[in-house]
Amino acid sequence: MVLFEEWGTIEWVILAVDIIALVLVVGFLKWKIQRKLNEVEIRQRHHLHLRRPSAQKTEQETSEE
Repeated sequence: MVLFEEWGTIEWVILAVDIIALVLVVGFLKWKIQRKLNEVEIRQRHHLHLRRPSAQKTEQETSEE
């Protein structure tokens, strides 16, 4: 078992760099996923907007017959 008292300066620097890298990676992935979810949401809204008029037209056509 490694005790913190036995760690030298190099080990503390490596630990700090690892923690910073982990925070950066998690932040980047969070940003990337959020961006992709927003893109999908915009795409879904766009497709719904395109479908609504066509769906209303088919309903009107069937009700007229």
